[in-house]
Amino acid sequence: MVVPSPSAGSEGDGRDFPGFVDQSTVDRSSSSEVAIEAMRGLSVWDTTVDTKPGDAGARVDELVTQEALERGAGGPGRWTPLWWRQATAAGAWSSADTELAPAATDVQPPEGVELITVQVSWQWHAEEGEVVPEGDSHSCTVAVEDVDGEQTVTAFDCQDAVAEPEDMSS
Repeated sequence: MVVPSPSAGSEGDGRDFPGFVDQSTVDRSSSSEVAIEAMRGLSVWDTTVDTKPGDAGARVDELVTQEALERGAGGPGRWTPLWWRQATAAGAWSSADTELAPAATDVQPPEGVELITVQVSWQWHAEEGEVVPEGDSHSCTVAVEDVDGEQTVTAFDCQDAVAEPEDMSS
Protein backbone atom coordinates (compact mmCIF):
# COMPACT_ATOMS: atom_id res chain seq x y z
CA MET A 1 0.00 0.00 0.00
CA VAL A 2 1.33 3.43 -0.95
CA VAL A 3 0.91 6.02 1.78
CA PRO A 4 0.48 9.61 0.58
CA SER A 5 3.16 11.97 1.80
CA PRO A 6 2.09 14.88 3.99
CA SER A 7 1.91 18.37 2.57
CA ALA A 8 1.57 21.78 4.15
CA GLY A 9 -1.96 23.10 4.58
CA SER A 10 -2.93 25.53 1.83
CA GLU A 11 -2.10 29.12 2.67
CA GLY A 12 -5.06 31.09 3.94
CA ASP A 13 -7.33 28.06 4.36
CA GLY A 14 -8.38 29.24 7.82
CA ARG A 15 -11.23 27.35 9.43
CA ASP A 16 -13.69 27.60 6.54
CA PHE A 17 -15.34 24.18 6.38
CA PRO A 18 -17.92 24.16 3.56
CA GLY A 19 -20.06 21.60 5.38
CA PHE A 20 -21.66 18.30 4.59
CA VAL A 21 -24.20 17.46 1.90
CA ASP A 22 -27.80 18.18 2.93
CA GLN A 23 -29.46 14.94 1.84
CA SER A 24 -32.89 16.60 1.68
CA THR A 25 -31.72 18.83 -1.23
CA VAL A 26 -30.71 15.92 -3.49
CA ASP A 27 -33.06 15.24 -6.43
CA ARG A 28 -34.04 11.67 -5.60
CA SER A 29 -35.57 11.17 -9.06
CA SER A 30 -32.10 11.54 -10.65
CA SER A 31 -29.90 8.45 -10.37
CA SER A 32 -26.86 10.47 -11.48
CA GLU A 33 -27.36 13.16 -8.84
CA VAL A 34 -27.89 10.56 -6.12
CA ALA A 35 -24.69 8.73 -7.15
CA ILE A 36 -22.65 11.94 -7.30
CA GLU A 37 -23.86 13.32 -3.97
CA ALA A 38 -23.46 9.97 -2.21
CA MET A 39 -19.84 9.64 -3.34
CA ARG A 40 -19.13 13.29 -2.50
CA GLY A 41 -20.64 12.80 0.97
CA LEU A 42 -18.49 9.74 1.60
CA SER A 43 -15.34 11.77 0.86
CA VAL A 44 -15.99 14.85 2.99
CA TRP A 45 -14.78 14.77 6.57
CA ASP A 46 -14.13 17.13 9.46
CA THR A 47 -11.69 15.46 11.83
CA THR A 48 -12.82 17.71 14.66
CA VAL A 49 -16.20 15.93 14.41
CA ASP A 50 -15.44 12.56 12.76
CA THR A 51 -13.48 9.92 14.66
CA LYS A 52 -12.90 7.59 11.66
CA PRO A 53 -13.36 7.76 7.87
CA GLY A 54 -16.48 5.57 8.04
CA ASP A 55 -18.34 8.28 10.00
CA ALA A 56 -19.21 9.90 6.66
CA GLY A 57 -21.65 7.03 6.05
CA ALA A 58 -24.08 8.42 8.63
CA ARG A 59 -24.33 11.63 6.60
CA VAL A 60 -25.47 9.83 3.44
CA ASP A 61 -27.66 7.16 5.04
CA GLU A 62 -30.77 8.46 3.25
CA LEU A 63 -29.02 8.18 -0.15
CA VAL A 64 -27.23 4.87 0.42
CA THR A 65 -28.64 1.64 1.85
CA GLN A 66 -27.15 0.40 5.10
CA GLU A 67 -26.05 -2.81 3.38
CA ALA A 68 -24.13 -0.83 0.73
CA LEU A 69 -22.49 1.30 3.42
CA GLU A 70 -21.39 -1.79 5.33
CA ARG A 71 -19.90 -3.39 2.20
CA GLY A 72 -18.48 -0.30 0.49
CA ALA A 73 -17.28 1.83 3.38
CA GLY A 74 -16.59 -1.01 5.79
CA GLY A 75 -12.84 -1.20 5.26
CA PRO A 76 -11.70 2.31 6.12
CA GLY A 77 -14.41 2.62 8.75
CA ARG A 78 -13.00 -0.27 10.74
CA TRP A 79 -9.36 0.75 10.89
CA THR A 80 -7.42 3.98 11.07
CA PRO A 81 -5.13 4.57 8.07
CA LEU A 82 -2.03 6.75 8.38
CA TRP A 83 -3.57 9.54 6.29
CA TRP A 84 -6.47 9.73 8.75
CA ARG A 85 -4.12 10.05 11.71
CA GLN A 86 -2.24 12.84 9.89
CA ALA A 87 -5.49 14.67 9.14
CA THR A 88 -6.71 14.28 12.72
CA ALA A 89 -3.44 15.60 14.15
CA ALA A 90 -3.88 18.74 12.00
CA GLY A 91 -7.59 19.17 12.83
CA ALA A 92 -8.11 18.97 9.06
CA TRP A 93 -11.23 18.86 6.93
CA SER A 94 -11.69 17.77 3.34
CA SER A 95 -13.49 19.06 0.29
CA ALA A 96 -14.45 16.82 -2.61
CA ASP A 97 -15.02 17.21 -6.33
CA THR A 98 -17.07 14.71 -8.30
CA GLU A 99 -17.68 14.13 -11.99
CA LEU A 100 -19.51 11.54 -14.03
CA ALA A 101 -17.07 9.32 -15.91
CA PRO A 102 -17.40 6.74 -18.69
CA ALA A 103 -18.62 3.36 -17.53
CA ALA A 104 -15.80 1.44 -15.88
CA THR A 105 -17.40 -1.93 -16.43
CA ASP A 106 -19.01 -3.92 -19.23
CA VAL A 107 -21.16 -5.88 -16.76
CA GLN A 108 -24.87 -5.81 -17.48
CA PRO A 109 -26.68 -4.80 -14.29
CA PRO A 110 -29.86 -6.53 -13.19
CA GLU A 111 -33.09 -5.03 -14.48
CA GLY A 112 -33.96 -1.81 -12.67
CA VAL A 113 -30.36 -1.12 -11.61
CA GLU A 114 -28.34 1.63 -13.25
CA LEU A 115 -24.53 1.52 -13.00
CA ILE A 116 -22.98 4.98 -12.85
CA THR A 117 -19.26 5.73 -12.70
CA VAL A 118 -18.30 8.69 -10.55
CA GLN A 119 -14.81 10.11 -10.31
CA VAL A 120 -14.27 11.59 -6.86
CA SER A 121 -11.21 13.47 -5.64
CA TRP A 122 -10.67 15.18 -2.34
CA GLN A 123 -8.26 17.63 -0.84
CA TRP A 124 -7.36 18.25 2.78
CA HIS A 125 -7.41 21.68 4.41
CA ALA A 126 -6.27 22.91 7.81
CA GLU A 127 -5.30 26.03 9.68
CA GLU A 128 -2.28 27.76 8.15
CA GLY A 129 0.96 26.06 9.15
CA GLU A 130 -0.59 22.62 9.80
CA VAL A 131 0.64 19.58 7.86
CA VAL A 132 -2.08 17.59 6.09
CA PRO A 133 -2.03 14.38 4.03
CA GLU A 134 -2.18 14.64 0.25
CA GLY A 135 -5.62 14.34 -1.26
CA ASP A 136 -6.63 11.30 -3.23
CA SER A 137 -8.99 10.20 -5.98
CA HIS A 138 -11.03 7.16 -6.86
CA SER A 139 -13.22 5.91 -9.63
CA CYS A 140 -16.42 4.54 -8.14
CA THR A 141 -18.90 2.26 -9.84
CA VAL A 142 -22.24 3.02 -8.20
CA ALA A 143 -25.40 0.89 -8.47
CA VAL A 144 -28.54 3.02 -8.20
CA GLU A 145 -32.08 1.70 -8.17
CA ASP A 146 -35.55 2.67 -7.04
CA VAL A 147 -36.10 1.93 -3.35
CA ASP A 148 -39.52 2.94 -1.99
CA GLY A 149 -40.05 5.38 -4.87
CA GLU A 150 -36.67 7.13 -4.63
CA GLN A 151 -33.38 6.55 -6.45
CA THR A 152 -30.98 5.05 -3.91
CA VAL A 153 -27.41 3.72 -3.98
CA THR A 154 -27.62 -0.01 -3.31
CA ALA A 155 -23.94 -0.84 -3.91
CA PHE A 156 -20.67 0.89 -4.76
CA ASP A 157 -17.08 -0.06 -5.38
CA CYS A 158 -14.25 2.47 -5.51
CA GLN A 159 -10.85 1.82 -7.07
CA ASP A 160 -7.68 3.91 -7.17
CA ALA A 161 -7.63 3.90 -10.98
CA VAL A 162 -9.49 7.00 -12.13
CA ALA A 163 -11.55 6.99 -15.33
CA GLU A 164 -11.49 10.03 -17.60
CA PRO A 165 -14.38 12.45 -16.91
CA GLU A 166 -17.25 12.32 -19.34
CA ASP A 167 -17.93 15.50 -21.35
CA MET A 168 -21.44 16.41 -20.24
CA SER A 169 -21.61 19.62 -22.33
CA SER A 170 -23.15 17.99 -25.41
